[in-house]
Amino acid sequence: MTPLEQYLNILEVLRIHSKEPKHFHTAEHVPMKNRAPMFGLTTVNDNSWLVGDRALLSRRDQPWSTHTPGLISTWTGSDRAHYAILEAPVPPPPSRPWKPEDDPILVHIAAGGGTATEPGADESPAETTKCVYSIGDVFIKIHHTVYCDSTDEDVTITELHKLLPNRTFALPVVRYHARYDDRYFLVTSRVFGQTAERLWWGLDDMVKDRYATLIAKACVEVSTLTSSKLGSGIDGTTAPNGRFSESLRRKDMPNILANCKTLNLDVEPPFRFFHGDLGPANVLIDTHNESIGIIDWQAAEYVPREWIGISFARALAMVQDPPIPDTYQPNDYAQRVWKALQRDGFCDDGTTWLSWKRIDRDGMSDL
Repeated sequence: MTPLEQYLNILEVLRIHSKEPKHFHTAEHVPMKNRAPMFGLTTVNDNSWLVGDRALLSRRDQPWSTHTPGLISTWTGSDRAHYAILEAPVPPPPSRPWKPEDDPILVHIAAGGGTATEPGADESPAETTKCVYSIGDVFIKIHHTVYCDSTDEDVTITELHKLLPNRTFALPVVRYHARYDDRYFLVTSRVFGQTAERLWWGLDDMVKDRYATLIAKACVEVSTLTSSKLGSGIDGTTAPNGRFSESLRRKDMPNILANCKTLNLDVEPPFRFFHGDLGPANVLIDTHNESIGIIDWQAAEYVPREWIGISFARALAMVQDPPIPDTYQPNDYAQRVWKALQRDGFCDDGTTWLSWKRIDRDGMSDL
C-alpha cells in the first residue's frame, strides 16, 4: 500500500468515527460533487465567480463605473486588475464547482468536527465548515454551520473602525457580507504584512518583544470598549457557545458568573472587549512600518479584564506549530505578550483557572 493510500484510509477511518481532522490546506480530499455546496463558491469563468448564489465577484482590466447595475463594492488589486462585487442576477449565471487550479486561491479549510445537532434530530454531529479564499488583495470567508450564534464579524470590524479611530493597529475593511442558507459570507480587504506565525522565528528577541508590546497595547486599546453584558459581542449579542463561556464551563457547572466568582474573576461590570483568538496566525506584522494588524474577529466578546491576560499566560490556542527552534518553547509568542501585559497591570497568570479545569479531566483538584 502506498503512503497516499494509507493516508486516505486513515481519513476514511476518522470520518467513520466522526473524528476527521479539522484543518486542511487543500481541497483534494473533498469529492468534486461536494465542493460547490461545501465551499459556497463556484466558477462562472476565468474572471467571474459566484459567492453563494447572491453575489458575483468579477475581475477585468478597466475600472468599474459607479453606475454599474447591482454594484456593491469595487477596488483595484496590487495586480492592477479591477475587481467588483455585484448582485448576482436571478437566476444566477451557470457555474461549475470550483477546482484547486482555479482562482481564487484556497488558503484555508476547517472541515468537520461539529457538535451541534438539529432540533429533534439524532445525536450525529452536524458538519461545520469554514473556507477562506484569497484574490485581488481581498479574502473571501465562508462559514457553513447549523448554529452560528456569535456576532457577525462584519459588525465587529465596522464598529471597531468607528469606536477606535485612533487605534495603533490596522483592521481589514469590509467589502461584502451576507447571511443565508446556514452560511455566512464575508469579503474583507487584505491587511498589509505577514502573519506572526510565519515571521516569528526569524525575528531576534528584541524585535519579538517589540511586537509583543504592540500586541499587548492593541489588547489594552480594545479593552477600553466596555459592556455590562458578560460574554456578549460588540452589538450585545450573546453567544452561548462563545470561547469565553466554553473555557469557563465544566461538567454540571454551566453558571458562568458563579464560575468566575470561584476563580476570583471580577464579575462586576464593566466587562472588557477582547479579540478572543489572538494567536500568531491572526496578527499581521508589517516589518517596514514596524506596525501590526489584527484579523479574524469572529470570536471577539466582552470578558472579565483579567481573562485577557490569562489567555496569553496559559497560551489558549496560541501555541506555535512546528518547526520550532531548539532554543524556544512553542508558547514563546504568547509568553512574550503576557510579559508585556503584566506591565499594563494584568496579574492573574491563570494558575487557579488551570487547576479548576483539571478537575473534569483528572477528577481531583489542587486548588
